[in-house]
This record gives sequence, structure tokens and C-alpha cells, in this order.
Amino acid sequence: MTEIERLITSTLTALEQELRQIQEEQAQKLTEQARALTSHADALRQIQQQVSNLKAQQRESMQQLQCLNELSTRLEPLLTRLNVMLSQK
Repeated sequence: MTEIERLITSTLTALEQELRQIQEEQAQKLTEQARALTSHADALRQIQQQVSNLKAQQRESMQQLQCLNELSTRLEPLLTRLNVMLSQK
């Protein structure tokens, strides 16, 4: 093997090792990013569930407020009449 062949072989071997190391580092980073993405997706699903629960609670509260408003509307004339009756005594 000539000196140039040894030099080329040595250079190619070094480049091959460097490329393998870079690939391993990139694979590790990709794995870490995939874990982070999975974690973020899980957090997003939890937040979406919480939003859904809050919307359901909000609808329930609105229905209760509507019922209370209707009750108040019905009680107002009765209270007015009661007040008139009490003031006449």
C-alpha cells in the first residue's frame, strides 16, 4: 500500500468514525425530542380535558343561574304583593 493509499484510507476511516458519532448524537437528540414531544402531547391532552370539564361546569352554572333568575322573576311580584299586604296592616 502506498503512502497516498494509507493517507486516503486513514482519512476515510476518520471521516467514517466522525459520521457515525454524529449519527449517534443526532439519534440521541431525536429520541430526546420525541420524548419531549410525547410529554407535551400528554400535557396538551390533560389541558384539553380540563378545558372540557370547565366548559361543562360553566354550562351547569349557566343553567343554575338561569333557574335562579326565573325564580327571582316569579318571586318578585309575590314579594311586592306581600310587601303591600304588610304595609296595609
